Amino acid sequence: MIYVVLGMHKSGTTLAAQILHHSGINMGENLENGVSYDQGNQYERESTWRLNEDILQAHHQRSIDIRLSANLQLSPAQRDRMRQIIASGNQTYTHWGFKDPRTCLVYPLWASELPAHQLIVIYRDPTEPWPRYRPRHARNRYREPFVAWKYLQSWCEHNLRILSYLQETTRPYLVLDYHRLVTTPAEFERLQQFLGMPLVDRRRPSLYRNRPQTYPVLSFAGWLLDKQKGYQPQSILRQFEAYRQ
Repeated sequence: MIYVVLGMHKSGTTLAAQILHHSGINMGENLENGVSYDQGNQYERESTWRLNEDILQAHHQRSIDIRLSANLQLSPAQRDRMRQIIASGNQTYTHWGFKDPRTCLVYPLWASELPAHQLIVIYRDPTEPWPRYRPRHARNRYREPFVAWKYLQSWCEHNLRILSYLQETTRPYLVLDYHRLVTTPAEFERLQQFLGMPLVDRRRPSLYRNRPQTYPVLSFAGWLLDKQKGYQPQSILRQFEAYRQ
C-alpha cells in the first residue's frame, strides 16, 4: 500500500512519517536510526520533493514564499518522472509512501497517477509553528507584520487545499491533530487502527516546544486575511475537527 502524508510545514508531517518509517512503511532512502528532526532529517523521499519543487517552480523556496499558478500541469517529462517514482516504490517495497508539505499544493497531480493509496492528514493550530517563521533578529522585527501575513496566508492556502481534497477523494483517509498526537495515547491509537498494524512510537514530548497561544500580530494578520480573502483560520481548524470524527 502507498501512504501519502499531507500537512503544512511544521505541522507534524515529519513525526507522522517517522512513525510510519520505523514501523515498516518505507518513507525514503537513507533514513537512519538516531537521526532526529533537530539534526535535519525530515523523513522525506528526495525524489518526490524534488519533483514537487520542479512542478511548482519553487526551488529552495520557503513554503510561505511559494506562489501558485492558476493551472498547474505536469509536463511530459514530469509525468514520466512521477511514473518512475511510483513504479520504483511499488517494485521495491510492499508498503511505502512519502511526505512533503509541497504535496498539499500538487496532490491532484499525484492522484492522477497513483494507484490505490491512502491519505494521512495532520494539522496544527497556526499559532504553534509561528515562532519558527517569526523574524529572530531585532533589526528585522519591523518586518514581523508582513511575515505574519505571509505565513498565515500560506497556512490557510495549504490547509484549504487539503480540505478540498478530503471533500472530493474516494481514497481512505485519516485526519490527525498534532497536539493530540503528541500529548495523548488516543490519537496514536487512531493511527494504529487506521493502518491496521502495531506502530513504533517515535513521539518525543520534549520536542513539543511551541504550544497554542495568542500572538497579537497573528490576530491582526488573521483579521486582514478575513477582510481581503475570506480566510478564517479558526473555521479551517473546525473543519479539520469535523473530518476527525
